[in-house]
Formats: sequence, C-alpha cells, structure tokens
Amino acid sequence: MNNIVFQSIRAIAVLAIALFAFVSDVFAAPMLTPVTTKYVTENSATIIGHVSNPQKNSTVWFEIYNNNNAPTAVAVQGIWNEGTFEWNLRDLNPGQTYSYRSVAMEGGATAYSPVSSFTTSVPKQTSVTVTYQSNSQVVTLAPKETKAVAPVVAVKKTATTTPVVTEEGFTNRNTAAVIGSGGDIFPNTLIGWVLLIIATLVAVLVGRMIYESTEKRKKPLDKEEEDDEEAEIE
Repeated sequence: MNNIVFQSIRAIAVLAIALFAFVSDVFAAPMLTPVTTKYVTENSATIIGHVSNPQKNSTVWFEIYNNNNAPTAVAVQGIWNEGTFEWNLRDLNPGQTYSYRSVAMEGGATAYSPVSSFTTSVPKQTSVTVTYQSNSQVVTLAPKETKAVAPVVAVKKTATTTPVVTEEGFTNRNTAAVIGSGGDIFPNTLIGWVLLIIATLVAVLVGRMIYESTEKRKKPLDKEEEDDEEAEIE
C-alpha cells in the first residue's frame, strides 16, 4: 500500500514539473507582430518585423517564400528585450509575388509571425512609331523611366507686308496735287475740279457777253421794223 502511494506521489510530482517547464517555455517564448512591407518596386522591397521578449535575448530572422519553394532565411540577428528589425530584398523579378514571415527563437521556444505577401511592380512598355518616306518601323523602348521630351516643332517665319494705298489725286507721301486721268466725265482731283469750275465760269461769262452783244444788235433792227410798219399804216 505504501509503495503504491509513494509511486503515485512521484508520478504527480514529475508531471507537475514537466507541466511547469512547458508553461514556462510557452510564456517565455518571444512575441512577433505581423511583418509589414514598404518601398516595393520592380526589383526590390523592404520588409519590417517587430519582436518582444522581456529581459531575454531573441534570435530573429525572416523567411522568404517564392513559388512555393523552400523558405530562404535572411537577416539573422539577435535582439535583447524588444526591437524592430528589417531587411531590404534586392534582385527580385518584376511582377512576381513573394511570401514572407518573421521567426524568433529563445531557448527552446520558437515563434512565427503570420505569413504575408507582396507583388513587385511591372514596368510600363512604351512604343514609338518612326515613319519616314513610305516605310513605318515600330521601336519598343526598354522598360525604364524616361523623361518626357517636348516635340521640336519647326516654325517658319514669314514677313508680313502691308500694302501701301495711295489716295486718289495725291502722290504717295507727297502733298502736291496732280491731275488724275480718270475715266469718268468729272475730274478725280481737286485741281481738276478747280479748273472745271473756272472753265464753267469762263464759258458762262463768254455766253453772257455773246448774249448781250446779240441783244444790242437786235434792238436797232426791231426799231427799224417798227418804223417801217408805222409808215405802211399811214
């Protein structure tokens, strides 16, 4: 009977010690936060992790997965107590998806963060069509950043001339009046009008003089005719 009690007590003690050791390891294991990503480009990216393990030193690193292959461990380092660690991934493929997680180990305890992923960007393809004569050739530029260049446009300068219009009856840039030939009955210049008026006045004056002269010669004849008529009556 005593042997049975003794063996039972010993078994309970061993089980309690093992359970205590297991609980201690569980609560002493490092704690990791989900890994974040920044600066993702066509061929690089930066991943950032955080570990917390009070008053103990933790060995941390990242595991990178690509196309379901075996993980690649990078950035292995030790962190005391708590801290942030990061790693810059280079020589990645454009448009490729990469999965990753962080790992921390202290003593016999190992902790893993949730698995995350990112996809590298894809370069934009730029096509340029060069046309000359009757042929057309398509040139595809390499996928890289290019600065926009403004097209060069040839500008043909033409001299603008304003026709100089000469006023009728006057010479260009001259104040002297001239007699225009004109195809109408009336003159086209000031001097022409002056000469026309003078000629008209002279014609009127000459006509007037002729008329008065004719009237003077006509009066004696009329008087003689009247005298002849009176003589015939008597």
